[in-house]
Amino acid sequence: MSAIFDRRSVRSFLPKAIKQDKIERILRAGFQAPSAHNRQLWEFIVISDTADLVAIAEMSPYAKMLPQAAAAIAPCVNLGLEKGPSVEDTWWIQDLSAATENILLQIVDEGLGGVWLGWYPDMARVKVFSERFGLPSHVLPFAVIALGYPANPPQKVDRYDLSKVHYGRY
Repeated sequence: MSAIFDRRSVRSFLPKAIKQDKIERILRAGFQAPSAHNRQLWEFIVISDTADLVAIAEMSPYAKMLPQAAAAIAPCVNLGLEKGPSVEDTWWIQDLSAATENILLQIVDEGLGGVWLGWYPDMARVKVFSERFGLPSHVLPFAVIALGYPANPPQKVDRYDLSKVHYGRY
């Protein structure tokens, strides 16, 4: 459970590349997420080209750290897979959220830092990202995760709040 309590949003990175074996373990964590009806509609785009990271940073005012990141991972939903849902069938949002969180936790286990940048349902961001990376119309970017070696060690925070816990009923 230490990764859960150590995970923080990291937005400042050292100029250091990430080895491929770490990227693979991070991706494997995403694939291990639960999914509704075990549909596993996720696909992941790994981005490490500086020009691409700069381009993504220009797509969202919240992505300005990307040019300093070693890489980004974009969890995407493939709505065209067999038994796939429509965009209105929002169970896939929960699936992709679980995969994204698994990735963030594995990033911590790898000694890295990362931050979850929301993409879907901002259709302007979805469109420009999809065009830049050649996504077919049935594949939508759900999020972009910036990752790398943290420039500053993240501070631990205990967010437990007993006033928000209710037993039996509200």
